[in-house]
Amino acid sequence: MADPVPASLRRRLILAALLWLVLALAASGAVLRVAFEDSIERTFQLRLMTAVRALAAVLEENPDGGLKLARPVGDPRFEQPLAGWYWQVADRNGVVLRSRSLWDATLPVSVDPAAEPGSAVFGRVTGPRGESLLTAERELSLPEREHPVHVMVAADRHDVDRELRSFDRLLAVSFVLLGAGLVVAMTVQVGYGLKPLKRLTHELETLRRRAGGRLSGGYPAEIAPLAQAMNAVLDHDAELVERARTHVGNLAHGLKTPLSVMRAELSAPGADHAVLAEQVDRMARMVEHHLTRARTEASSARALGAKVPVAPVIDEISGVLKHLHRHRPLILENHCAADAVFAGDRDDLAEMVGNLMDNACKWAKTRVRVTTLDSTGLVLSVEDDGPGLPEADYAKAKRRGTRLDENAPGHGLGLDIVRDLSELYGGHLELDRSPLGGLMARLIFPPSPNAVVQIPKNHPQIR
Repeated sequence: MADPVPASLRRRLILAALLWLVLALAASGAVLRVAFEDSIERTFQLRLMTAVRALAAVLEENPDGGLKLARPVGDPRFEQPLAGWYWQVADRNGVVLRSRSLWDATLPVSVDPAAEPGSAVFGRVTGPRGESLLTAERELSLPEREHPVHVMVAADRHDVDRELRSFDRLLAVSFVLLGAGLVVAMTVQVGYGLKPLKRLTHELETLRRRAGGRLSGGYPAEIAPLAQAMNAVLDHDAELVERARTHVGNLAHGLKTPLSVMRAELSAPGADHAVLAEQVDRMARMVEHHLTRARTEASSARALGAKVPVAPVIDEISGVLKHLHRHRPLILENHCAADAVFAGDRDDLAEMVGNLMDNACKWAKTRVRVTTLDSTGLVLSVEDDGPGLPEADYAKAKRRGTRLDENAPGHGLGLDIVRDLSELYGGHLELDRSPLGGLMARLIFPPSPNAVVQIPKNHPQIR
């Protein structure tokens, strides 16, 4: 089955920006259209009111009480039949005057009865050709007449609609050009913003082909943590590779002498089986040592970023050791803080602490104590009340593969394993005399994020 095509970050950013752009342009276009329509209708209403005032200015009463125009209103469209611009004057008895453009038609009177006398009222009516008309109406009081007369001017809305259509076309063309320009600008901007990722990809591909090295600096603040994390992984992998090479070299060098001894012994008549067995045992210890280190380094590589509570691991190991030493009056004390954590693999922690606690149990008289401290980093101490070490043996104990007591069982690899594991996590092992009288083995690890450990009240002073 083919691998799914990965989602494109560039496409995602452009599509998201395009969506917001379309919404923003649509909302802006709607607002502009409504504002323009309102503006043009207000302008048209002003033109109608100008015509109403012009009609009122030329309206006068005949000697017989009728109404007449002192002179034409002035707009030639009022004189053309069905031209789209109309006026009429009405009283209580009906329409008494009308423009020639109305011909023999009349317009319905629609003045709001609640409107104040003299105020203008705007509305819409249907014209003589069925067209939609915008109207301006006003009640006018003449000095010689007891009742006011009704003055109306109407005009075809076609002019307004024509201007609106022209504005819509201009708006559409402008927004299409603006949107296209913004899309191009966004595409260029996204490409420019993702350029450091392309550079990062190119550097990683170069490192893959070259098999070694680190990422260069100079990345933006958003990508710099990623580059730093990748450099940490690359450094860790390089360290593991270098350690593996060292292991192979050390193993090859270490096996060279036993093999030479065995070859010489086998070539001589009457081979000494005791010598051969000793050399085989020596080679077995070497192989076991290097295999153990390889396994621990591999597990530490998998455990990057893990957080392991310390106290439960100590309890588990204490249970096993209590069972092994059940015939002795041995007390194992766990004074680890409940929130103490180890930044690494649980098995590695158990391997380190287990070796130290097992060694402490072998030499303790009655008491083994495990404590934790976190000041500048996690410090885990394993103490016993045994005889401890003579001052001259502390330097000796720091050498790899050293047996602190040749009479005790084992190969002398326990402290080496603890040292190697602690160094993989950036820590180290220290040996000192315990306030209990015996040996104090301290595992010291650097600070780890989000690992906060309290000092127990009965924790001995660590020097």
